[in-house]
Amino acid sequence: MNLDNINNIDWSSSDVLMQLVKNIEVPLASIIEANHKFSKKNASSVLNKKPSDVIFSSSQEIANLIEEVVKMVSGEKAIERIPLIYGIYHSNERVKSMCKDEINPKKISKQDTGWLVKIEDEVNKNIEHKDLNLYDLSYKMAVSERQLHRKIKSLLHLTPNKYIRVLRLYKAKQCIDDYLYDTISQISYAVGYYDTHYFSKLFKQQYDMYPKELLNARRL
Repeated sequence: MNLDNINNIDWSSSDVLMQLVKNIEVPLASIIEANHKFSKKNASSVLNKKPSDVIFSSSQEIANLIEEVVKMVSGEKAIERIPLIYGIYHSNERVKSMCKDEINPKKISKQDTGWLVKIEDEVNKNIEHKDLNLYDLSYKMAVSERQLHRKIKSLLHLTPNKYIRVLRLYKAKQCIDDYLYDTISQISYAVGYYDTHYFSKLFKQQYDMYPKELLNARRL
């Protein structure tokens, strides 16, 4: 593509967008393969990875991205995103027991539902960081730390730290389910836990089995 003509492109054109989708499918497939090879390195390499080293954590994320673009191009109404925590809560008795009250999506407004989706996105962007700073998180959400604490507690009946822990461990289970890493250390580091024994203990509390047991079961 001639860069001199880039400003003349009609980016709203469905033909242009569909061509972009076709153009990115092959390179994204290469990224998945690179990510798979990267995950097989030793655990210390995970600690030193740059943001550009791993762009997508699973092929499902890429499939979702392409699907959403195609829907927009086709003029279909975008599917409203549902916070992950809703599904985690309703499918996991141990997470339910952590909450001081029932999480009822029907009693949460669309605006607050969108807010929960946004905060989940922010957590997932920084999930590999050991100290996920609540000050930075509240800044990204345009609220004070106190407001962040109160809002999460009022909507989900969890403290922010417990909420983040639930998301970290859910992500760890996804890593195992998607065969992204070969060792517990790699999985632990990928979701921000540098003490693998502590990570394994928390994982068992949430999923009633140690991550190593689940990893070995997936290999059978």
